[in-house]
Amino acid sequence: MWSRRAFGQKLIGALLDRGPSLLRGMPGMLSAGFIARPRGGVRRRAEGRALVHGQWRDFALDQPFRVASISKMVAATGFMSLVTQGRVDLDADVSVYLGETLRHPAFPDISITPRMLLSHTSGLRNGADFPVPFNRSLLGRLREAAREDNYGGWLAPASERPSHWFSYSDTNFAVLAQIIERVTGGRFDRFMREMLFEPLGLDVGYNWSGVSQRKRARAAAACEWQDGAWRPQVDAAPPRAPEIVFYRGENNDAAAEANYSIGLNGFAFAPQGGLRASVADLDRLARFYLDRARAGDGALTQMTSPAWVFDPAAPNGDTLNGFYQAFGLGVQTPLARPAQHGLRSDAYFGADSVSWRGHLGDAYGWMTGLFWNARENATLVWAINGMPETDRPPGARSALSSPEEAVIDAGLAALR
Repeated sequence: MWSRRAFGQKLIGALLDRGPSLLRGMPGMLSAGFIARPRGGVRRRAEGRALVHGQWRDFALDQPFRVASISKMVAATGFMSLVTQGRVDLDADVSVYLGETLRHPAFPDISITPRMLLSHTSGLRNGADFPVPFNRSLLGRLREAAREDNYGGWLAPASERPSHWFSYSDTNFAVLAQIIERVTGGRFDRFMREMLFEPLGLDVGYNWSGVSQRKRARAAAACEWQDGAWRPQVDAAPPRAPEIVFYRGENNDAAAEANYSIGLNGFAFAPQGGLRASVADLDRLARFYLDRARAGDGALTQMTSPAWVFDPAAPNGDTLNGFYQAFGLGVQTPLARPAQHGLRSDAYFGADSVSWRGHLGDAYGWMTGLFWNARENATLVWAINGMPETDRPPGARSALSSPEEAVIDAGLAALR
């Protein structure tokens, strides 16, 4: 086994760009890879192992996996197409689109808007029983939560006013997906496929929706080291095409695609983290964003402009120890602030972090990133598998982990 793996790694090294070992700089990780595109060129690296349908193989850049919260930025891109078409107003009350009133019970006079959802300033949270299972009403659960102690964890405390206070929450994007369905009259997954994935020639999809069997056969499971072994957390055995994965919850006999109710529960296709794509697919998306940025696309300009900025003198959000210090509309907008006020820095890319736009991902062992730099005409995407849920090795310069900083540094070196 080990000699065959060594041969495979040697062969991969011949096909990809050579350089110092990625995994040597991130001990304890299962695999890592990146694609960096400097002006007119491309650099690729992949190392480690992947669990593919129960078999250990070399990790490859064309293996699809659950890309985590990069999914949010991609969903935001779909949503902004409706804004561009004039079908949605960023500053309108979302109740108009949802067909039901959505308010924070402590702030009944403040309308929750799409802009608040996209920038995580809506006052919505991930509840104690997050997410809402398939074909159960999301707004119904939020109404119930409004009558529970501490709002069941689904809504911010009364000290955190919507539109003012930032708190990163998956629920915002479930509501956005629900608005997409209510406005278009179709399913979120199909909307994303027709609006973005098919035009870009991408064989990707939320919760495996629309992904070919050929692509699914290469799926890499999310893994974590538990009890002395690598154990799959997600996608150990993806369903055969065209089946879709749904979070069904307990005793949910109606959890079948044929029973899906459009506009009832935006969590169904996991817009917050359920996109399945490969590093190579992320690279294609990064080039798409870079091209739009350099063309001055209006919707992307709105997305990449900070809609919320942390104020250390009068705290107005949960930065997660400095990880979030500014946020656009579905896009992370690092400011490269130094460590201060007891917070770590958001200089993910070093001093030039302010020129980078994109989104990070973190779920089930996968750590991912999709970023572009319009000033330098460059893109960088990456994935790391095997990150533990707790006790993560801290980064040297930022609120990221040291393995994330290591893969970013390798990518930045490849861009030079």
